[in-house]
This record gives sequence, C-alpha cells and structure tokens, in this order.
Amino acid sequence: MVNLEFENKQFDGPYEVSEIQIEQMLRGVLYFPPQSFKKPYPLIIYFHGFPQVFPLTEFIKRYKSMLDIGYSLLVFNFRGYGYNAGKISISSQVSDAFRVIEFVQKMAEHDIFDLNNINIIAHDFGAYIALILCSKVTVVNKLLLISPIIELKKRINGEDFKKALHYINRFLPRSIHGIGNIEQFIHMTKNELQIEEFQIEKCIPKLKNKQLKIIIGEMDKVMPVVEAKKILRGANLAPDIFIVNKMDHECIQDEDFKKINEEVLKFLKIN
Repeated sequence: MVNLEFENKQFDGPYEVSEIQIEQMLRGVLYFPPQSFKKPYPLIIYFHGFPQVFPLTEFIKRYKSMLDIGYSLLVFNFRGYGYNAGKISISSQVSDAFRVIEFVQKMAEHDIFDLNNINIIAHDFGAYIALILCSKVTVVNKLLLISPIIELKKRINGEDFKKALHYINRFLPRSIHGIGNIEQFIHMTKNELQIEEFQIEKCIPKLKNKQLKIIIGEMDKVMPVVEAKKILRGANLAPDIFIVNKMDHECIQDEDFKKINEEVLKFLKIN
C-alpha cells in the first residue's frame, strides 16, 4: 500500500522533503525542487549499490544540482539494506524496483511526476538491477550507470568475492545489515543466475529505456572498462560511455566528483 498524501510538510532549505514507505518494506526520501518549478516534475530515482552504508540524504547532497534545475529526487534502500527488513537477493531487489516504479506511476496519475521524464541513476550493483528493470518496463526515459557492476557470474564463482563479503561484514556499522550466511548467499545467487530473466546478457538486448549512459573509472578493478564494453556490445541501445581518468571503482577524489557531476548534468539536462 502506498500513501500519496504528504501531510505536515517539511523543508530542507528551499526543497520540500517527504519520507516515503512502500508496502511496509521499502523506506526512502522524496525531495521536490524549489517552488518556482511547477508540477508535474521530472524525476530521478537512485538505485544504490552494495553495501549501502550512507544515509539517504548523502545521495541528495551529491545530486542537489538536479533539484536546482527542476528534478524531483527519490532515493530509497532496497530490502535488507539500511533499516529495511528482508533478505538481500537479485529477485528481491528486482521486485523492489518494480514496486518503486508502481509508486511513481501512481504519483504521476496525481499529476505529481511527468511520466514522460522518469529517469534512473544507478551505482555499482544497483546498475545490474536497473538494467533488468529496463528490459521489462517502458516508463524509464534515461538510464545512467555509475561504476556499474554488470557481470556477476565470474565474480560470484571467484574466491575473492567470498573474501570481499567477509571483509565488508567485518567493517559494517552494527546498525547496517550485512550478509548473515555468506555461503548460503553465494549458493542462492548462483541459483538465481541460472534464471534467464536475471542474466544480464539476456536483458540488455531488450532494453526499453530511451537513452543509456555509462560513467566508469579508467582503473576500475571491480568492473574493468574492457569487460564492461564487451558486455554492452550486446545491448540494443548504444551507450554513451564516459571514462574517468585514473579513477578506480569508487570515486574518492573531489576532482572526479566534479567530472562525474558535470557528465550527470549534461546527460540529464532538461530541454
């Protein structure tokens, strides 16, 4: 069940902000642009990666410039992340993505969002989920993938993946969910990757979004540029690929943030 009524309006500076809850499973934050912009608003939905350890408002700060040109921003935690209950899996995150799209469509029926201008920014593993979603729904206009993980089979079968999960669990804050049973999680994910609808090579020839852009680090060791380009050759939509010089998988340098934000603004510019 989705609550479309936003009572007791709250503001963060010039931006109206509302906490949202979708079917008691997904919690998120919805920011509206300054009041000088009129409804229906274009929208950007943010799909986070793994692990997700930042407050949702951190993503709002990162993309505040999008609010200033008239976009609404919707950020949420997938099931099993942050304070959201549930099990982390490909299937649960794809299901969550569908629920978010249904929420957006209902908001559009109330003339809050422009259904012709619904966009997604997806980071890391969120990019994998976004590609699956966009192979199934027609509502997404522009899809922007930042440091995407779009190859899972090789990684899930490697010993380094198991070590990475143990490392992540070790350093996660106590308030943040990790992977409880790593062996079980890997076994489950391998089984999920046997399902055709979760195989990225089967999804990308059927993308239904209108535009696709990839921002990736030149030195990305998690998803090397060469591998990403090879996989994306199978897409039915030619991606615009921007390579950030000397950047690894995560963006930590202010100069790299600046380059990425410039590319985000360029791609999502409102005509």
